[in-house]
Formats: sequence, structure tokens, C-alpha cells
Amino acid sequence: MPSASILRPLMLSMSFLLSACGVSDSGTAAVTAAQLKAREAEQAQATKAQIQQQLDAVNQQAEERRKQIDAATRQ
Repeated sequence: MPSASILRPLMLSMSFLLSACGVSDSGTAAVTAAQLKAREAEQAQATKAQIQQQLDAVNQQAEERRKQIDAATRQ
């Protein structure tokens, strides 16, 4: 059986290696989460723009109807 003087540095090295893997996994997870949030923000902006276009179209139609009603009541 190996002596304790050999096992202790070996165990410390292994624990450092394993903890380093965990740190890199956490960093990768954070980057992935940030990328997903950025995509969500882009999609939200695109959705907002589409809704604004739809609202503008509805307002334009309402304005045209109002003008038609005004024109019809003036006759």
C-alpha cells in the first residue's frame, strides 16, 4: 500500500482537477444561459415590432373608417 506522503498530494491533485472541471462547467453554463437570454431578448424585440406594426395597421384602418363616416354624414 502506498504511503500517506504519496497519497495526500495525489488526492489533493485529483480534487483540484475535479474542482477545476466543475468551475469550467459552471462557466460554460453561465455563457449558455447568457446566450439564451440574448436570444429571448431578440425574439421579444421582434415580437414587439410585429405587434406595433399590427397596432399601426389597425389604427390606420380606424382612421380611414372615421373619415368615411365623416364624409357620409356630411352629405
